[in-house]
Amino acid sequence: MQMKWTAVALAATLVVACGKKEEAAPAATAPAAPVATAPAPAGDTLVVKIGHVGPVSGAQAHYGKDNENGVRMAIEDLNKQGVMIGGKKATFEIVAEDDAADPKQGTAAAQKLCDSKVAGVVGHLNSGTTIPASKVYNDCGIPHVLC
Repeated sequence: MQMKWTAVALAATLVVACGKKEEAAPAATAPAAPVATAPAPAGDTLVVKIGHVGPVSGAQAHYGKDNENGVRMAIEDLNKQGVMIGGKKATFEIVAEDDAADPKQGTAAAQKLCDSKVAGVVGHLNSGTTIPASKVYNDCGIPHVLC
């Protein structure tokens, strides 16, 4: 059952992060002050860690940073929606790693995410890092979605 909810959360993150949304550009305004909310009791909150891996250093860093920012925005949107999983309020967190578009660094990043017990992974921009990392995710039983 937990794998089902993990897959739903990962799919929701992917849809929000990778979906194309066309809107008119808003007029320039001052950023809104953060809104403080009362934290839910610890037993009523479920923390869902979503991993992201991409090249955030090196020659392709601009692509990886854009992907990571998309995942961060998706997670912010999900947290604002107050998603419930199994009757508990879900709070999504990103666990980001850099693969520098290098297969060896990509598999090391994948292992770090497995060790961090993330619920799923969005990322690896390049097939050269995705293919070797996918074996690590498979061995750990972690869903992996390309973006």
